[in-house]
Amino acid sequence: MAKAEKEIEPDQEPGTTHPRKTYAMVGHLAPEQELMQALTGPRPHHAWMLTGPKGVGKATLAYRAARVLLGARQNGLRPFDTDEDDPIATRIAAGSHPDLLVVRRSIGKNNKLRQEIVVDDARALAAFFAMQPAEGGWRVAVIDCVDELNRNAANALLKSLEEPPARALVLLICHAPGGALVTIRSRCRRLALGRLGDAEMTQCLSGGQAHPVVLRLAGGAPGRAIALQAGKADEVWDDVCQALSGVLKGQALAFGPLARVRAPLVERFELILAMSQHLARIAAAPENEGDRTLIAGLSDASRSAAAWAQAWSELGRLREQVHGLGLNSVHAITRIGIVLDSALRQNQSAA
Repeated sequence: MAKAEKEIEPDQEPGTTHPRKTYAMVGHLAPEQELMQALTGPRPHHAWMLTGPKGVGKATLAYRAARVLLGARQNGLRPFDTDEDDPIATRIAAGSHPDLLVVRRSIGKNNKLRQEIVVDDARALAAFFAMQPAEGGWRVAVIDCVDELNRNAANALLKSLEEPPARALVLLICHAPGGALVTIRSRCRRLALGRLGDAEMTQCLSGGQAHPVVLRLAGGAPGRAIALQAGKADEVWDDVCQALSGVLKGQALAFGPLARVRAPLVERFELILAMSQHLARIAAAPENEGDRTLIAGLSDASRSAAAWAQAWSELGRLREQVHGLGLNSVHAITRIGIVLDSALRQNQSAA
């Protein structure tokens, strides 16, 4: 894997290389072959919805296809393999190819990144397709991602999908296709990318090693695994296990020290919360020996399954408070221990 970029873009996982600069791909050979065969066939469809979990490789595949379609020389065993130093690949990596448009969240009037793709962003697609291709070949648009389109933007995008020009391709990245407008889905061919196995996931990670919790939390999505590894998830995991041990010993504020670090606290809160929920879930119902190993170091894993299930549920409500009510991330990390303590004590007293 290439080195991570310093600046994180809105369609990039923290700690990872942006998909337009990612040239190697692990897994997903069958979807890649299907897309290549369709695009080089006599009547290629103009719109493809690439679906699968966030971080599984959808955008990476989209940019791989864009390079070849825009003229980069194929060189490798897979259909969309190209050289990193190919002139077209280089321009795509720099975001300067005139026949490639990327629709994603933009900066608003307050100079902050918008939380959704707005109608003006989506209208850029119509303007892009209204022009002749700058280099006389294909025009390719990548929408990353459909899940972030607001209603007006989705309707604007729909108009471009209804009347596409010749030699135009739209690649729509979609994490949860069930949430996309039916009218958009009906105009796209769907290409599903499944979760990778542990061996493939490990191959994606630098050093060829993966902490078990990284693989479990990533859920078969290599982008997520790389981000977790870059965020030193193994160290955070040890901290979370130690804090939970403290909670089980009656120290409700044991999670407080985890917030006293110099780090993006919003992302850190999400990671600590995800780990805490994961611990609660497997303590409630361990599925295999690996689960039992993960919770073996806790000082007390003998609480009832109902207690752990309640703790898991309460942590989910805490996430809603952070995102819906704007609860401070520092306070939210401390609250994790309080929520766990309360749920476990309440269930214990009820028993």
